[in-house]
Amino acid sequence: MTEPLFFAEYLPDTGTTFMLTGDEAHHAAASRRLAPGDILWLFDGRGGLARATLGQITKRGHELALRVEERRTESPSKPSIHLACALPKGDRQSVLLDMATQLGMTQFTPLMCERSVIKPGARGPERWQRVCLEACKQSRRVYLPDIHEPASPAKVAACHHGAWIAHPSGVAVGEMLAGASPDALTLLVGPEGGFTEEEVRQAVEQGARAVSLGPAILRIETAAISLLAVISLGPWNAG
Repeated sequence: MTEPLFFAEYLPDTGTTFMLTGDEAHHAAASRRLAPGDILWLFDGRGGLARATLGQITKRGHELALRVEERRTESPSKPSIHLACALPKGDRQSVLLDMATQLGMTQFTPLMCERSVIKPGARGPERWQRVCLEACKQSRRVYLPDIHEPASPAKVAACHHGAWIAHPSGVAVGEMLAGASPDALTLLVGPEGGFTEEEVRQAVEQGARAVSLGPAILRIETAAISLLAVISLGPWNAG
């Protein structure tokens, strides 16, 4: 699949002609300069993937007539990764979500910690979803991450037994991965001031396991992406 990839909430059946509208259509016609007869791909964020031929371009590039030539559903990659993470400042939130999506994040929960500096705003989830969508298109991942409501570390750990919580006292991440073949993982990453000992204790009581990324004090997004990168290169992805 080397042709450009675009998002459509609904994918019609093979042989159907339908209209792609809005920002995705304009991006295809204006930014990518696609022309009638060109091939493109569409995904619905739930594993659905379709190859289509571009027909007409109307409404100054804001509406494209597409004929679906092929449609299929991709299986989700494993392990599915739920990142529950304190929010970094400013544009670093976009960097975090962009890179995490590229590395296979399937769910995101903003963590509300005792030492959190940034709290999610009302428009945060909408912005995060756009960032994740663009990252899916860039990395060719056809599952759009689910964005959840803010939660405490203890609540996330209680809902996802066996979560990993990043903490210097934990087991080295390499040891945690040795011989593992998980279907799903939940990763808890705290603010730059770190989780409090009480937050760690509560999460561990709920079944979380402490995992260490080494002695360095990392930025939020660095810690999260380091964990995701190690997991994406785990033994279950060999070959």
